Amino acid sequence: MFRKIMIYTGYTLLFASLAAYFVFSTMLEKSESAKVKCKRIEIAVLDSAVNRFVSIEEIQGLIREEGITINESKLRHINLHELENILNNRTAIRRSIVNYNGQGVLHVKIEQRRPVLRFETENGGFYMDETAYMFPLVKTFTSYVPVVTGFIPLTLVPGYRGRVKQNKEWANEMLELGLYIDKNELLNAQVEQIYIDDKGDLHIIPRVGQHEIVYGKPDNPEAKFEKLMAFYNHVIPNAGWDKYKTISLQYSNQIVCTKRDNKTKNNNNLNI
Repeated sequence: MFRKIMIYTGYTLLFASLAAYFVFSTMLEKSESAKVKCKRIEIAVLDSAVNRFVSIEEIQGLIREEGITINESKLRHINLHELENILNNRTAIRRSIVNYNGQGVLHVKIEQRRPVLRFETENGGFYMDETAYMFPLVKTFTSYVPVVTGFIPLTLVPGYRGRVKQNKEWANEMLELGLYIDKNELLNAQVEQIYIDDKGDLHIIPRVGQHEIVYGKPDNPEAKFEKLMAFYNHVIPNAGWDKYKTISLQYSNQIVCTKRDNKTKNNNNLNI
């Protein structure tokens, strides 16, 4: 019995000693890490192969503006959450992740916004990304996405960034249209410009061919573009790219085409 008591007492003292050691070592580690200075800043723009809106030099400049200096600033004085918020408020940064290790290295990872449409308004140009977030163009890089011009029913002040507060339904329809174009290889290569007339109808200007695609209101992209793809697959091979002046997708189950030659019958209705 006495032996068991001694064994239990020994284990208790051992566990108590280990616990005290870990507590002491943790406190010592925190005390030492509080003295660690920022020795290096490592910045990674994760999607720079696709978009180049944000440069490493720009991020370095923003960090310096916050008073963070290599070999001078202590890591414990750097508010990581606040720094992330500052970076996230930059024009084309979608998300930033900032952390540091015990060796004095500050790690900054940047994810850029990916545009699907570009709007040219009276107050400047703006991109719309895949989450319907609007942000102004940047001088350092141009994303080759469809350009929307004409009577754009959005009120955007110069330098605006954020989601649309007015005409949200229209903006969401345009986003759906842009995403559909973006995901279709042929459409992505073919659609260059989208003009909006004073009635709110969309007119698509393609890269190949002299025709204009009358899209109508920014709805039903799947149904409308299926008709356009049927036209490209079945009519263009026989008629050529320049026979028709306009191709209208506005009407259900048919495409209305206007021929370029005025001496012949102008309109053809093709049932789809």
